[in-house]
This record gives sequence, C-alpha cells and structure tokens, in this order.
Amino acid sequence: MVRRWISDIKVKTAEMSREQAVEYVFTYYWYHILLTAIALGLVILVIYHIGWGDKSKDFTCVLVNQRIDYDRDERIAEEFSKASGISKKKLAVDSDYLISYDDVKIADANESSYEKFFFNWMAGEVDAVVMPESFYRYCKEQGGSYTCIDEMLEEELPDDENLFYEDGGEKVGIYVERTKLETAVIAEVQDPLVLVFPAESKHKKAGEKFAQFVLDL
Repeated sequence: MVRRWISDIKVKTAEMSREQAVEYVFTYYWYHILLTAIALGLVILVIYHIGWGDKSKDFTCVLVNQRIDYDRDERIAEEFSKASGISKKKLAVDSDYLISYDDVKIADANESSYEKFFFNWMAGEVDAVVMPESFYRYCKEQGGSYTCIDEMLEEELPDDENLFYEDGGEKVGIYVERTKLETAVIAEVQDPLVLVFPAESKHKKAGEKFAQFVLDL
C-alpha cells in the first residue's frame, strides 16, 4: 500500500518544484503519513516490550564467590516463587559474582563483578546476599549496612544460637549451612557462609519472605 502511495505521489508531482511537491504531499496525504506513523509506532512499541520491556525485579538474591551454576540459581528462584507467591519472572538468583577482596583471591574474579555488586547494593537492587563471613566484614568496611533479622521478621525466631551470625549483639545474618540452602551452595573460601539482607534494599517485604523461606517459618 505504501509503495502505491509513493508511486502515485511521484506521478502527480512530476512537474512540480520541490516546494510545491512537499506542499502537495502534506495537503493531500497527511492522513496517510499519520496512519503510517501510528502503525510504525505500534510495531516499535511491541518490539520494545518483548525485547527491552520492564526487566525490574521484585527480589534479587546474589551468591558471592560460589560456583557459577545457573541451573541451581533457577531452582532456588523456582522454589522461593512457590513458597512466597512471587512470580518467578520477578525473581532473580544470581551467582555470577566472583570477587577478590583483601587477601582473598578468587580464580576468574573480575573488576566488573566487583563494580556491579557494589553499585547494585547502593542502588537498593540487591535484597539478599549469600557471602563468606569475611566478605561480610569487608562490605561493612566499604560502608555497607545490614538489616537485623529479628527486626525483619515478626515471627519468633528459632532458639538456636548457632543459626544466626551476630555483630555487636545483633542478629544480622543466617548461617547458610543450617538452612535449606545448605545443599545448594558450595563455598570457594574457607570461612562460613552467611545470608544477609542489605539495609539499602528496596524490597523489604520480599526479603522478609526469603528469610521465612530459608528458615522454614
């Protein structure tokens, strides 16, 4: 159809000057142009929605210095989705974070993982982190802060002093080896793994549900 319009315009404006041709097109074909622009806009909108639409997540859990295993990450997200009622499409569990720090040197660590991790943390896009205990201290030195577990949860916490990681008398982490995540993670460093919840997180309610999920509350 567009080709027919173009061919028709060429015939009718063949003897006209450039200015006359432009005036003729906008006088007699303005609605054709409008309809074409609307159709093209709709096509672009659909393509954008499919390929680059809203990718924001309602919850993101990061596994630092673990074996990168996307199948495992997917399984954790699926199990949490079933337990929490949050759509799996809105959840992210990501082990693609290999970070060297202080005297800890990780094979295949790269600077982009380091920058991505701390940028997303400070932007409130990291809601839970499984990390070595020494990395907890490192993050704290870098200005990171954590949500206290007993402040996050309304339920009475399990009476197990070995379950929680404490800092300054406050429960700020959960030892992974004593939760259902134990079989899902493999430490690449020697110190214990703790699950923590950054205070900067934008999704506090989802973080609460994840704590309930790993503690079977």
